[in-house]
Amino acid sequence: MSERFKSNKNKKLQNAYGVWASKKDDKQIIAICLNDPEHEMAAFFGIAKTGKKVCVVSSDMIKILDKRYTVLRKKKNPSNLSINISKTNNFVTFTSGSTKKPKAILRSHKSWIYSFNKNGVLKSDTVAALGHLSHSLTLYTIIYATPTLLKLVYKNNIIYPKVRKIFIGGGTFNDLDRDFCQQRFPNAEIKVFYGTAETSFITISDNKTPPNSVGLAYEGVKLEIINGRVFVTTPMIAENYLDEEISMNVYTPFSTGEIGHIDNDGFLFLDGRLDRAVNISDKIVHLDTLENDLMSLSGIKYAAVITIPDAKRGQKAFAAVYGGIASHPQISGIINLKEWPLLLSGKTDYIKVTALIKEAFYEK
Repeated sequence: MSERFKSNKNKKLQNAYGVWASKKDDKQIIAICLNDPEHEMAAFFGIAKTGKKVCVVSSDMIKILDKRYTVLRKKKNPSNLSINISKTNNFVTFTSGSTKKPKAILRSHKSWIYSFNKNGVLKSDTVAALGHLSHSLTLYTIIYATPTLLKLVYKNNIIYPKVRKIFIGGGTFNDLDRDFCQQRFPNAEIKVFYGTAETSFITISDNKTPPNSVGLAYEGVKLEIINGRVFVTTPMIAENYLDEEISMNVYTPFSTGEIGHIDNDGFLFLDGRLDRAVNISDKIVHLDTLENDLMSLSGIKYAAVITIPDAKRGQKAFAAVYGGIASHPQISGIINLKEWPLLLSGKTDYIKVTALIKEAFYEK
């Protein structure tokens, strides 16, 4: 892949897409949907050089786009025409959309390149992105993967001795996962990170990280706990949301939406998302904690917990699991799914899970 993108063919492909984009209205955001990684990457870099706002989207994501977006669906042939390069260097990415409609985020190339430099990514490296290019963090590392997608690679018996770094995020990665991963990638340094689409990498953990911690602050990142909430100040912060004016800059602490604490050695521990701390029978319950409880049961590979309004208790907790039988004293009902709804990023599709739970308990 790296050699292919150094070729004249790729430069000519970038030219073709850049020339095409230069004819579009500057107010339009170019949404690339070509379903071909080579063309999608050539289009992304070619269009970005023109100064146009650009993003990569999946076929499913097109339905959430509004009139500000021009969708590129047809592949272009290589061109010898040159691109007029602009100093403007912003692009658009999206949140995962696991619990609600994905948010469009304006990012700068500078914040993106920062992570490359700090991760030690070299020009000679081959980058493997497991997942769709519309998922923001597939653009970052030697191997980037959510635990779910990585398991699809290392569940077979193939050994990959040449892989030297793996960055894992976007889900639970336990000791058993680490052991299997190390067997399949015996020479790889395994780094588990915590981050968001708005901030990129926040913390990095390794085999020296205490149990249940997400690690130490990423280089250049400052962590703060304010009223129990996790805030981060980072040079990798996004420019802004496209539809919301929220203060985002490299000097202002940004709320991650998580509740947590930092120990005396600087390790960050997360207690759950702020929007998933709910009141059930006059007690604050963390739905993320309930999910971890279910995941610790024998055979359970996936678990998702939601709440549904209840006249007597305010809210009731319900869950869906995959891989085994589960019960929990704080959960009113649990369904077993034969297939687990996943997004292209490898994260649980909470929107689909919620619909299945409501259908099972409230819509009979």
